[in-house]
Amino acid sequence: MKKIMTVIMLCLVGTAFAIAQGTEEEKPELKGAVSEDIRAIQVAKSLADYGYATDSASALIEAAEILAQVKVQSLGVEGVASGEPAEPGKTPSTKGYTAEQLLADGKALAKNDKTLTKWANEVQKSIKKGTRGAVGGAKYDTDFVYGNNGTISYSVPFYAGQLAEIAVYSLDGRDLDLYVYDEYDHLIEKDTSYNVGAYVNFVPRWTGKFTIVIKNTSRWDGCFELYTN
Repeated sequence: MKKIMTVIMLCLVGTAFAIAQGTEEEKPELKGAVSEDIRAIQVAKSLADYGYATDSASALIEAAEILAQVKVQSLGVEGVASGEPAEPGKTPSTKGYTAEQLLADGKALAKNDKTLTKWANEVQKSIKKGTRGAVGGAKYDTDFVYGNNGTISYSVPFYAGQLAEIAVYSLDGRDLDLYVYDEYDHLIEKDTSYNVGAYVNFVPRWTGKFTIVIKNTSRWDGCFELYTN
């Protein structure tokens, strides 16, 4: 089963944050390799999508196991939103894919399968160890952005000479674009590919705050998860 899930995992991660074919713009050239934490998160999100779309207990349990090993901390920054709600009076949910929720849903789908239940119980133990949320890991936030080109922006510090990574992941299939500006409003990087996920990385020339802008080009409001290193 592990071999099967590994094959699925490798296939899915290649598509989750890839550039869609036929796009008008090329994705920016990366300045470095994707970090282990961000890559793991991308894989987990792809597996979660696959698991929910196909009612696959094994995919959800695998996703939970991966996320349980990723150290994350709160982004600690409030987003500044612009735009109008597509459905007045209705606020999109900002609940993300957590290891706990994925595992619970995976166990529910597993039902009386002894092999899957045993695996899920092992993952449960790793979650209880409390490795997640440790300071020094990826920074994380979940929020929503209005549709019809609505935006939300965050001011986040990055350090000179160190690879900076930003990944955004739509939780409801919206096409999200990602832009990064320096303190002088110069565009540093962008990912405007037609995809539910966006990713950029760059190496700052100086230490300072950079503005992360997420734009929702879809018609409807959408919720998302944001990760930085």
